[in-house]
Amino acid sequence: MTRVSLDDDITNRQLENGAIYCGRFTRIFGALLRDDRRIPEEGPFVWTSPDRDRYLDGGLFLKLDEACRQLTSLDRYVPLVIFLMVETGLRIEELCAVKWEHVSLEKRRMDVPKPRWPKEHEARTIVLSVRVRMYLEEVVAALKADDSFDPSAAVIPFAPAAIRRAFERVVNLAQVDIGEALFDALHFDAEARFKEAGLTKTERDIMLGSALRILPGSQADLASIQDKLDWHLLDGQTYEEARDNLPVIPADQIISVREMIAKWGALEIPEASQTVTRHFPNVVLRILAA
Repeated sequence: MTRVSLDDDITNRQLENGAIYCGRFTRIFGALLRDDRRIPEEGPFVWTSPDRDRYLDGGLFLKLDEACRQLTSLDRYVPLVIFLMVETGLRIEELCAVKWEHVSLEKRRMDVPKPRWPKEHEARTIVLSVRVRMYLEEVVAALKADDSFDPSAAVIPFAPAAIRRAFERVVNLAQVDIGEALFDALHFDAEARFKEAGLTKTERDIMLGSALRILPGSQADLASIQDKLDWHLLDGQTYEEARDNLPVIPADQIISVREMIAKWGALEIPEASQTVTRHFPNVVLRILAA
């Protein structure tokens, strides 16, 4: 796969909705996985093309994606919350407790503080997928562009109760019947995806915090989780192996392109405020359907 240009990444949809999404993972995370890509036998884990066995149907994420396009102001965080819950396995209370100072984008780690609920859950460190790192980098860049990035601030500026109410609105807009609370369904879907990626029971407990007594993961545990998540999403490669061939646009360049499009008159960028981040990323939930 060859690197694509910025022009190639600007689709009609991106121009219409005013958010640049470079489509990198809609291209490389599809169902077509190469059969000749294998991790060497002497490695600790042998990657094979996974069988898709998800808790939630991909069509649900397509409908949620359509519904989330109607959101404005701080509600634009809702698709990011949905995405993070699926990719990290965090519960709402855990995600709301995370501050930017708990996140290392370079190391792809997130320190999850001990939540108020469930009481039996302890603090732990989890691994960030390549896609989570991508979106969080874009959020950080957008906040810095508005001079509003605060390392001590919460990653998600919502209280858990507000997120639950927002989820209800999105489900109603999407006109879907999940049969249970959306936040519960997302947690179960995260667990199914971790199983699909080949994480062991111990590794899943580290990510999901689902054991009765959560033991902090060792560095070896976290490295193993990261490799397996990468192999699962990158066709048997780690991020370091695949990075030069990924059509990745750095977050600051995305902002530059948006500003360029605004000068062309094809995009209106709103004024920054307490509820508006000018370059907030367009989190495309449809990539979760792949």
